[in-house]
Amino acid sequence: MQSGRLAFVAAAALAFAAAGQNDEQTFIKEAVQGNIAEVRLGELAAQRAQNTDVRKFGETLRTDHRAALQRATELATSMQVETPTEPTTEARGFYEGLSQLSGGQFDAAFVSHMVTAHEAEIAKYSRHASSNNAAVASLVADSLPKLKAHLEAAQALQRGAPAHSRH
Repeated sequence: MQSGRLAFVAAAALAFAAAGQNDEQTFIKEAVQGNIAEVRLGELAAQRAQNTDVRKFGETLRTDHRAALQRATELATSMQVETPTEPTTEARGFYEGLSQLSGGQFDAAFVSHMVTAHEAEIAKYSRHASSNNAAVASLVADSLPKLKAHLEAAQALQRGAPAHSRH
């Protein structure tokens, strides 16, 4: 009977560890996809935004998320996670819709999406801040300040104030 309980505890511990690892792998995959989406959206805004501050914000997003993408991709490779090469279907759909807009409509839709997207990313990254995987925890610690700066810049643009993204 004692060995049965011990086997159950060991199996439960292994299942819990595997679930944690799968959660980290899913997070890294999503981080790669999110950064791909942000690079592409930043490029689109840098080209199409009417407002100079929105265009500059797009350039900042492109630069910052390109660096974050490289780091997340390297981590995915080291964790033997299949590295996506495309954003999510939802992100691709938003990009397609946004690319049909111009002028003030483009700027408003882009900035609104950046607020929502960065709030969601901050929440997702925050859930992994105390990861048992040191590389994941380090990625989160390095990424959160940039994500928060992007959110603040997008919120400033939404209010009509110039965006000042902190690096």
